Amino acid sequence: MFFIEVTAKGWLWSQQLGLYLGVESGKLRFFTPNGQLVMLPEEEANQQLQQANQELEQERQRPAILAERLRTAGIDPEEIF
Repeated sequence: MFFIEVTAKGWLWSQQLGLYLGVESGKLRFFTPNGQLVMLPEEEANQQLQQANQELEQERQRPAILAERLRTAGIDPEEIF
């Protein structure tokens, strides 16, 4: 007789994949042996896009921050150029 053990979370272990299979938000998902959700390719791409957007926004704000620091030091940034 073949029997598959189910974890307390209702996940099934796949020996072949080395991952758990479980339901998350109504969808079949994979989980690592330590219980971390394996992101789908589009989720990973979205996360990378969000990180790139945050870095871009920080770079956009950098000139204003530097200009404010110069003003605080008593230097007019417009007079430098």
